[in-house]
This record gives sequence, C-alpha cells and structure tokens, in this order.
Amino acid sequence: MAENNGAYFDYPDYTPKATFFRSSPRNTKQIVVKSGQVIKALSFLESDAEGKSIVHGGIAESALVSIDDKMDNKTLIIAGLTYTSKAGGGGSSAEEVAADWDGIADGTNGADITGTSGSFTGTLVGYNTSSSGTLITFDASTAGTDVTDLTVTGTGAADTTLTLSQGGGTFNPIQGVLVYDVDASGGDTGASVYTEASFWAEALTWAVDVNVDTIKLPDGTLKAVTAYNTGASASDSLEQALLQQKFVEGSEFDPLGYSRAGEVY
Repeated sequence: MAENNGAYFDYPDYTPKATFFRSSPRNTKQIVVKSGQVIKALSFLESDAEGKSIVHGGIAESALVSIDDKMDNKTLIIAGLTYTSKAGGGGSSAEEVAADWDGIADGTNGADITGTSGSFTGTLVGYNTSSSGTLITFDASTAGTDVTDLTVTGTGAADTTLTLSQGGGTFNPIQGVLVYDVDASGGDTGASVYTEASFWAEALTWAVDVNVDTIKLPDGTLKAVTAYNTGASASDSLEQALLQQKFVEGSEFDPLGYSRAGEVY
C-alpha cells in the first residue's frame, strides 16, 4: 500500500504527489470530432446529441468581448462596470480599451481602477477579466452555476462583438481526453481519446485561453482554438478543486480509479 500518495488535499507538513493513480494501462478509443471544432490535445470531450465529440462545456461560464473599433467618448457597460473612453484626439483605440479592462477582479470598484485611456464607475459583479490585443475575456467567478449571461450595453456596444461560452449547474459526462490536436474546421474528423487516464490534473487542459491558444497544423502554421470553455476559469484554487472533483464524479472513464481521493492499493 502506498502511503498518502492519493490524498486529494495538501497537508501542512505534506504535499501529495500530483499523480493520477491507475493500476491498468491507459486505453484509447476512436471517435468522430464534430465539424467546426479546433481542439488542443489533452482537452476534455463530451458527446453531442448525435454522438459526435465536442469540447467539454465545463462548469463555469465565460464570455469573450471583442473591441472592433476605436471609441471616442463612448461608454461600455459590462457586468456592473461602466467604462467611458477618452474624448478627442481620435479617442481610445480598440487595443487601449481592451487593455484598460485587463486584470479586474470580481467586486472591484471602478474608482479603484486606473485606466490609461478611459475611466470606470460602478462595480464589477460576477466575473474576473483578462485581455489580450483587442479581446477581453470575462470568466464567471462562480463555478457550478449557470450564471446570468453577460451583456454589453452603452453607446460603444455597437463597436463590440460578444461570444458566450455557456457554463452550467451540471457537469456533463466526459467522453474522454483528446490524444492529439484536431482541426475539424473543414468537416467531421476522426480522432482518438484516452478513456483511462494515468496522469493527474496538471497534465490535462482544464481551461483554454482563446486569446492566445493555438494548435500547429502539419504545414507548421498556427490556428486558433475554437472559442469554448473547457472547464473552470481557474481564478482561484477552490474553483479548480471543484472542477477536479466534478471530473471524478461525472466522468465516463471506465474505470476512473483513484484521483488524489485517498490511499491507493
């Protein structure tokens, strides 16, 4: 018997090994990835109504706001915060607007945010933000709940594009873990998935940042992943732990075995 190797939580005087324990070899099966999906290896998959594989929806909602044009004295009202871009001199560029929204935590008061190209009022409610280029990502701060969909209003709303990645209060069964990168943008594509894992969470793709994540095609070019949410936004350790727990509880892996859930025999 291995001592403490499978403990789920860290202890004050001991950190369990970050290993997913399995006593049998890892198995794979062949699946069909639905057209339109661009997926990184080691991402979770679930089945759609037709039995085709799509990226797992996760349990925390996220939204992507693209700033499509510069803003001159315009407002954006998102998740309780009102942003007013600078006036005159061409206003604020799309990149400047997005940069002002970077790194805002749930509950932050607008008066405490120093924007370089605009100002904030109100309070951010229910989301944490990050940005890259002209894109702003809003990750729901509560996992395991189908939160109210994000909306964008204000005089600058017409200069934005909103893409939602729905979370949910339930955790859909996991069909498997993708073995290799798949580009199914041109049609349904065959692929392989792990159905038994011999590794722990650090090896898997728990969340995807659609601002920067890509796959490399055979010709060496990079292609952006599909705008999806593969799991928790990982804004804090409790949220990540909840996703790992749901992974154990809701998986279709057969059998799942032990996952830092106790001692392993």
